Amino acid sequence: MINPLIHSMAICPDMNKTYPKIEFGKGVYLFEKNGKRYLDASSGSSSVSNIGHGRTEIAEAMYEQVCKVSVLPTHAFSSEMVENYLQKLVNFAPQGFQKAWTVMSGTEAVENAVKLALQYHQLRGEPNRYKIISRWNTYHGNSVFMLDIGGMKVRRELYAKWHNNFPHLSPAYTYRKPNALSIDEYTKSLLTEFEQCLIETGTETVAALIAEPVVAAALGAVPPPEGYFKGMKAICEKYGVLYISDEILSGFGRTGKNFGIENFGIIPDIIAAGKGISGGYFPLSAVFASGKVMQPFIDSNSAFLGGHTFACNPVGAAVGTKVLDILKNEDLINHSQKMGALLLNKLQQLLDLDMVGDVRGVGLQCGIEIVQDKVTKKPFPAALAVSKKIGEKSVEKGVVLYPGSGSVDGTLGNHILITPPLIVSETELDEIVEVLKTCIKEVSSELATKVF
Repeated sequence: MINPLIHSMAICPDMNKTYPKIEFGKGVYLFEKNGKRYLDASSGSSSVSNIGHGRTEIAEAMYEQVCKVSVLPTHAFSSEMVENYLQKLVNFAPQGFQKAWTVMSGTEAVENAVKLALQYHQLRGEPNRYKIISRWNTYHGNSVFMLDIGGMKVRRELYAKWHNNFPHLSPAYTYRKPNALSIDEYTKSLLTEFEQCLIETGTETVAALIAEPVVAAALGAVPPPEGYFKGMKAICEKYGVLYISDEILSGFGRTGKNFGIENFGIIPDIIAAGKGISGGYFPLSAVFASGKVMQPFIDSNSAFLGGHTFACNPVGAAVGTKVLDILKNEDLINHSQKMGALLLNKLQQLLDLDMVGDVRGVGLQCGIEIVQDKVTKKPFPAALAVSKKIGEKSVEKGVVLYPGSGSVDGTLGNHILITPPLIVSETELDEIVEVLKTCIKEVSSELATKVF
């Protein structure tokens, strides 16, 4: 018997909440059966629906491929569709990348990326390199191992007894840098921390550093200070450590470049990508390997010990191919850069509000930080769930945002991630900002009556 207190059959994210039921989507909008529309300013579950909803050409490409073959025994066969798509992915990657293959989710892609790093070192005769260094306040996937590598306190706690607890670094978070440090001094301190961490943990034991170019859901679109990634990559090369760029959210045009890391002047060794890779039309993600990483596999004629049932799926390849075509034919990556600059500029007006401490982002991966005191940057008590309240109000008013928390210390801190589809217009950006401003004002007025 169904518990009458439970309003939804879904177990995630909130079992006791009644969710609006969406009938269909078109462009940047989602529609209920009663006609109410919502501007999807989160692009699905954060940066997925890059090309918008309801693209019939994707459905046609999927149908055509399903009519031919939907899945292959990849231990025995490949297909022209898959091979052509993987070549397109390699061509889409930064210079020097040699191989790509697809899996189903962002978690799988990142886990395959760290597996690839481990096997790379083993083939080179360094079997003791197994540790993965990452940063606090970042998310790299929802398997137990990826939660261990990731740095989100709340998500990690339940599984703490299963964790290896590899080293974690401070996030590159300029808004919350020590006041006494200049930007240059802050960047140098982060680089020093990384190098000291390597030395203390044993440089000969570290396989890879993994980082998001722009920390998305966990911090709310936080870009690094200038020179940070160049310095981190130089340290990686000094000690023989691979750099994995987690592009699950920031890839495929989201930041105004093919991949987010291209905004910061370095080329990673491995890329894990997902979400926008298929526009949300098929569960798809990918791993990209540079020539450097592939060389030991080639030299030893060794296969990568990864892969999944739906790896290199032909239907996914058909969808992914069509998404790449749309990105190119509609010039959406340049459009993302242009609209992102406009959105960031429009969000600046929110800094006039008492609760908005910071506005940041790259391309159409933007965010704001909500604070109790703008001078001290003091966060609100976690129990108030301020960003969640703002997000709920915005849904009521027809705009879907992506609220987050824990940005200060894993528990305290509130932010809003804003990632509309890359097809968004300036008029739609105005709608997003206006609704967000109204919701912040309403929550601020409600909190003014509370004592905390």
